[in-house]
Amino acid sequence: MKTIIIIPTYNERENITSLISALQTEFKQLLHEMHILIVDDNSPDGTAEVVKSLQVSQANLHLLKGQKQGLGVAYIRGMQYATNQIGAEVVFEMDADFSHKPEDVHRLMSEIDNGADFVIGSRYVKGGSIPKEWGLYRRLNSKFGNIVARYLAGIYTVRDCTAGFRAIRTTILRRIDFKKLRVQGYAFQVALLHAAKTQKAKIVEVPVDFIDRAYGESKLGLRDIIEFILNAW
Repeated sequence: MKTIIIIPTYNERENITSLISALQTEFKQLLHEMHILIVDDNSPDGTAEVVKSLQVSQANLHLLKGQKQGLGVAYIRGMQYATNQIGAEVVFEMDADFSHKPEDVHRLMSEIDNGADFVIGSRYVKGGSIPKEWGLYRRLNSKFGNIVARYLAGIYTVRDCTAGFRAIRTTILRRIDFKKLRVQGYAFQVALLHAAKTQKAKIVEVPVDFIDRAYGESKLGLRDIIEFILNAW
């Protein structure tokens, strides 16, 4: 299956080269046709220029640039491009900061091979974890967001609704009207999951260890939190 790892970026110059290299190494263990699509929001630190330089020697590396409008807008742009222009059968959502381990890609892909439509790298099922160094505020913020998504939005059968590490069949994505999701930021994760569940997607959670970023800054802001709560309602 043609599989595209979609990675939204904004000022990820310090991480992107190492991440692409790590993914290319992991791809050697997979039997599928694996690609990487960097969706860069015109990063002022030159992230896109770094990717362009790597494209010279990596034919399966793609770059899609656009204006900074939020994580959800970037993912929608990337998913549509991967599906319509590259011919993806499966797309991944993945962070650029090594919060998600490249070596876990094959574990999510295995569940797709076993018939799943929507695979979540889950922090909140048995065997998954969040960073021990997270403070009380960060832990409560993550837990609260998940509770809101599970019970307010009605996705209570899924343990980690806000996870950003996912593998999704494009047969499911083609049945979703992205315009009706009405989200721009991090609320996209819950909106997409809710839409996939409405489409009767077979959803599977795989335990993963979430790692705190070593370089760069988190992009989650107050506006994202407000949009998240309103969208869940």
